[in-house]
Amino acid sequence: MRFIFKYSKLLLLVTAFLALGAFYRATKISFVYDLEAFFPKDDPDVAFMASFKERLQRDDLFLMVAIDHEKDIYDLAFLEKVNGFTLACKSLPNIQSAESITTIKEPIKTPFGLSSRRLLHWEDSSRLENDRLVIRADERMRNTLVSVDEQALVVSMTTNGQLSQVEANTLNFQIDSLIRQYAFHKTHIAGVITTQAIFVQKIQEELLLYIALSILIVTIVLFFLYKSVWGIVIPLASVVVSLAVFLGYMEVSGQSFDVISTMFPTLMLIFGMSDVIHLQSKYIDELEKANSRFDAMKTAFKEIGTALLLTSVTTAIGFGSLVLSSIPAIQRFGINAAVGVMIAYAFVLIFACSALLHFDRHQLQNIKKQRSNWRKFSLALYLQNRKYPVQISAIAIVVLLLSAVGISKISTNSYLLGDIPRDSKLRQDFLFFESKFAGVRPFEMAILPAGDKKVLDRDVITETAKLTNYLQQEYAIGAFQSPVVYIKSLHKSWNGGVSTFYSLPETPEDYNAIKQVASKFADRSPYKLFDEEQRIGRISARIQDTGSDSLAIDMAAIETWMRQNIDPTVASFKMTGSVLLVDKNHAYLRKNLFQGLLLAFILVGIIFSILFKDWRMVLVSIVPNIVPMVVAGAALGFTGIELKAVTAIIFTVSFGIAVDDTIHFLTRYKLERSKGRSVDAALRQTFLVSAKAITITTIILVFGFVSLIFSSFTGTYYVGVLVCITLISALIADIYIIPQLLYWINPGSRPKAGKRHG
Repeated sequence: MRFIFKYSKLLLLVTAFLALGAFYRATKISFVYDLEAFFPKDDPDVAFMASFKERLQRDDLFLMVAIDHEKDIYDLAFLEKVNGFTLACKSLPNIQSAESITTIKEPIKTPFGLSSRRLLHWEDSSRLENDRLVIRADERMRNTLVSVDEQALVVSMTTNGQLSQVEANTLNFQIDSLIRQYAFHKTHIAGVITTQAIFVQKIQEELLLYIALSILIVTIVLFFLYKSVWGIVIPLASVVVSLAVFLGYMEVSGQSFDVISTMFPTLMLIFGMSDVIHLQSKYIDELEKANSRFDAMKTAFKEIGTALLLTSVTTAIGFGSLVLSSIPAIQRFGINAAVGVMIAYAFVLIFACSALLHFDRHQLQNIKKQRSNWRKFSLALYLQNRKYPVQISAIAIVVLLLSAVGISKISTNSYLLGDIPRDSKLRQDFLFFESKFAGVRPFEMAILPAGDKKVLDRDVITETAKLTNYLQQEYAIGAFQSPVVYIKSLHKSWNGGVSTFYSLPETPEDYNAIKQVASKFADRSPYKLFDEEQRIGRISARIQDTGSDSLAIDMAAIETWMRQNIDPTVASFKMTGSVLLVDKNHAYLRKNLFQGLLLAFILVGIIFSILFKDWRMVLVSIVPNIVPMVVAGAALGFTGIELKAVTAIIFTVSFGIAVDDTIHFLTRYKLERSKGRSVDAALRQTFLVSAKAITITTIILVFGFVSLIFSSFTGTYYVGVLVCITLISALIADIYIIPQLLYWINPGSRPKAGKRHG
């Protein structure tokens, strides 16, 4: 403290320059949409999918533009525009292929070999009706390139591999420009690059929004608490400096911001604000005792410093427990949040202490009656704990029982739609594809021929056909692409394009002839259905987004059917794909979440046992922090909010922040007991000193997290709501449960009615 007092101005200057440099580096932070960061690490299905993509083709390269004509699409003028738009899209950089019903062709056998012909002669009105019937009967077109009501069609594209953010943004801009150029009335776009561009744009916008809203909300709360310019400026400056340094750390360490990282500004402001409010409140209280600034800060830091360090360490432990997660994005979030907690602590210690030393009580607080009001409030809480132990215990038990019911209702049934920003065009587009076409959710299966067999061998194709027929009959799966569809199409083409020949060849001789053609022309298809050696193939389709739980039931049924109906000596089939792995991470989430929280509780318990040297105090410290966790779980269950990667974070965030108030309360209690006070007298003094600070910090934290409810991302919105609920429940648990536990572990310490200890 003497060092800080002596060099306070220099420390303020150094931290200010450090913050400016960090802010400059923060402007260079990149923003990403990385779905693979949410895949469970070291999972065999992830390794299989990586190999599958390498040998064949990614399942997320598609880009679809649906054009809603709102009337019959078989209109010459409309089809001419669609044809021009399709060809224009095909010429764009990074577009590998583009097709619609106006451009798609099928091979036809002629006396001179295979030729090709268009399915739709859009420029000839006399042929439109017949072509309509051909397309309507073609399973490759129906519900894929043409809606069932024939009022909308799709221009389907594939991109040249996974695009960088700049390439994705450029391609989206080019397609939007073409849509405007061709003056289509209503269009809807689906595909990873569109999602990528919109998500990154939203992440950038919301990062700035959270910073601005958090600062605004906290400023308003600080104004009502202190009604002093410096009482507001010093806490804000302290947390802004720590936020700047944290953002600089993110950029220097080469990290990017994703949808979860957007919460960091709010968290950093809250971590720092909690620390500085406790320090500033105690400093003002000491100044009121007519102490000098140095003595006031010395006493404040002596009595609050240990608690600040403990709260920072325990919060960091809570976030650090996320390293047990199998999901890389969650691991990085936990590590960075833990680093952020310690950065906030360090800069509150340096900056806030240095700044506060230059101001007296009247400059920091301009509310004359505040001390009296807080004293009455604190005494009221203390007296309630003395007078109503039975009622408090009964309410706690009821809350826990109700929470158990809510926790039993927690669902991990997630939807792709749930991750799409609310009120965005992307969400509207998604719903359009769900209602008019086969959907957007990819369905992917690998074909694995047994032994030395190959994908196009007749018996392998026969088994594949059995499976695809079952899938089409039993489930709402459409837009099929598979070697079976490929062979059927070639068989039809080999027989003059007659639709009745859209089937597998019946004789071995006919099949072998088609197989030779299929092997020869396989590379001409924009969609890779099997590798060069024909050792692995794919069945691709799109399905409705009915929820991960519903799909898991369907997948289990499909697995059962395959065991009973597919000959394993011929081929096997394995479900894979990006979306399947995102769904799979929910099982890991449940396991890792409880492992991480258990570890955090154990480590925090060890810290408390060392601090108090009494195992009973470990119980006192842990129980109040279980309450916010079960309340958070109950809130998830009763509201029907799905437990997934983003919402799972609320448990760690809530634990990390809620334990702070417990530490401040119990360290004050320990200090009062060390002065020779009885349990009851120590509790009374603890309420008088700490109730104000923990209430103020909770108010600020709640209002700080309110900024998250303005998020377009549903998961982030729910985090804001649920963390606010758990913070309030944590405050109530600390105020009412800790005193009851302290009375309970110290029999006879509770005063009789009417008797005052102190």
